[in-house]
Amino acid sequence: MAAIGKAKKAATIPSETANGITSAIIRVVSMRPRCVAYRVNNVGVWDAAKGVHRGGNTEKGLPDIWCCLNGRFVVIEVKAGKDRQSDEQKHRQFEIERAGGVYLLIRSKDEFLKWFENYTF
Repeated sequence: MAAIGKAKKAATIPSETANGITSAIIRVVSMRPRCVAYRVNNVGVWDAAKGVHRGGNTEKGLPDIWCCLNGRFVVIEVKAGKDRQSDEQKHRQFEIERAGGVYLLIRSKDEFLKWFENYTF
């Protein structure tokens, strides 16, 4: 009698990473005339020589991507999976929107593309 093997796990589609979403957004924005986007890296780094983690040199809560879209200030906070906005990020959102800027919280490439296609330039 043949041995019954374990059932195969269903194939899962890997979820998008924050780095992948960020890179895609910057490429899309930068391809459009009169638009530019930059990544603002807020993450600290491991200093192997000193054996310590050094915090980043930017203020806490700054958005991941800063854009100028045809003269309009737009920033984007990228979240993937179960990531959530920190209190500092919520405060930055309030400050930017109060000043007339556009603040986006984006969780996927498709979500950004839908917004970008409908944005009035």
